[in-house]
Amino acid sequence: MTMQRRTLLTSALLAASCALALPVAAETQALDIYLVRHGQTQWNLEKRLQGATDNVLNETGRRQAAELAQRLAGVSFSHIYSSGLRRAQETAAAFAGATPVTALPALNERSFGKFEGIYEDQRDAALFAEFGKRGTVLDDSLEGGESLQSQADRVKAAVRQITTSHTTGSIAIVAHGGVNPLVLAALLDIPVAEAVARIKQANDEVYLVRLRSGQPPSVWKQVIRSTLEQL
Repeated sequence: MTMQRRTLLTSALLAASCALALPVAAETQALDIYLVRHGQTQWNLEKRLQGATDNVLNETGRRQAAELAQRLAGVSFSHIYSSGLRRAQETAAAFAGATPVTALPALNERSFGKFEGIYEDQRDAALFAEFGKRGTVLDDSLEGGESLQSQADRVKAAVRQITTSHTTGSIAIVAHGGVNPLVLAALLDIPVAEAVARIKQANDEVYLVRLRSGQPPSVWKQVIRSTLEQL
């Protein structure tokens, strides 16, 4: 069995009990970062490019956040970080309990300029095709938006701030589909373009990154019943 398959299987077994606890016994010298994407919004449902627009969770998103709280109930977080946007803050609040939550605007989703709010299908086919060509160009600010390089730089600075403040224990980061690949790029030393192209996290999915001094990071993904095909 490959290392990747063992990792996914571990997460699947944990998810079956509705809690994403550590995949092995807790390590006192490890920092575990639970990386969460917010629940669904109406624009997610409508397949619109959401970006920095400050939408709230829809009914499905609120249900996802409540289910997420059940799956994370066995984890003792020392701190939770969210982006400054309401959809991320609402998701974080669902499982925070008494854990302190800090909103960091540096974890906000990127503004997509003239492409903000377009439909990601045939309704805005020409614009979406143009965005597909320009969205991953590092220095393209998309006519009034933010460049990918600017976003990557601020996310990397936020990750550095978080990992400097916490060296052991368990923390969570709740952010966005365009932000969390950049968090992983910073933690795993992956080029920005590769991370954005290859990492696709769905609403309310959870990754776990374990950092140990002198060792490469380990990454797990929670697999629940509805995503068993990912095994």
